Amino acid sequence: MILIITSSYDHTCDFLINKYPDASFFRLNTDYFYEYKISYGRDGFKIVNNNGESIASTDCSSIYYRKPANQDLENVIEPKYRNFIHKECISLIEGIADSFDGLCLSSPSKMRKADNKIIQASIAKKVGFKIPTFLIGNHSELIIEKDECDEKYIVKPLASGVVSDGLTKEFVQTNLYCSDMTEEMLKYSPVYFQVYQEKDYETRVTVVDGSFFCIRIDSDNKIDWRKQNNRTSYSVNIIPENVRINCLKYMECFDMKFGCFDFIIKNNVWYFLEMNANGQWLWLELVTGVEISAAIMKVLGYEV
Repeated sequence: MILIITSSYDHTCDFLINKYPDASFFRLNTDYFYEYKISYGRDGFKIVNNNGESIASTDCSSIYYRKPANQDLENVIEPKYRNFIHKECISLIEGIADSFDGLCLSSPSKMRKADNKIIQASIAKKVGFKIPTFLIGNHSELIIEKDECDEKYIVKPLASGVVSDGLTKEFVQTNLYCSDMTEEMLKYSPVYFQVYQEKDYETRVTVVDGSFFCIRIDSDNKIDWRKQNNRTSYSVNIIPENVRINCLKYMECFDMKFGCFDFIIKNNVWYFLEMNANGQWLWLELVTGVEISAAIMKVLGYEV
């Protein structure tokens, strides 16, 4: 039985479960944590849902750690205790995934390391990727001479880029650096500065246990194709052999079987931007027909 650890609004897992009805899944929606009986003891973990269905370490073949989310504790728990409870819950869930002896795609501890932008930059350099000039920190030394050159710079978040007050969410995305931006508040929080790299197009490379799904992204927005109201087109692309080899070396450094690489391509030169250790992939399958889901199910032990 495959244990899926995610949230109730994860449409990717809805898609997988519906596409493979013969597979045996147990879904843990962590945003409804209180509807399960979850425990870990000497014999491993056991999870029971409201319907009496259960899964334990002994009958779990693999784990797909997808998109867990916190439960809503408003009107249930006093505000000052909510963050504590959320941390306690995620500690239990992550512990179950990290301690599992079988395959976990991908373990929280590995993803946490792999998603760190500083570690990413270090590994990318070691394996041989080309990287635009960058500086991560709480000052803008990289662009201190910005008035004396013609280069453009972009700024992007170092971590998730999600701002939330518990009721609403705001997403901080990649933007061009404005010369009139104040640096007064910068000293309180780091930011990712990068020399703007012109591009002919971008490519998202999804790697699943050595299988490559390379999708070209052509976009009207030359800064961030994920911006709202932006026009994009997608097509299957071919990854150069040297880039493919570097991707495999990169993933080996993190001992991971899944990752989504983002590249900028200019004059056939591939520039590494980042690797999302738990990136979204369903939209690529839906718009291009590439069988990423089949590769994932194969890794999880299901014979497609």
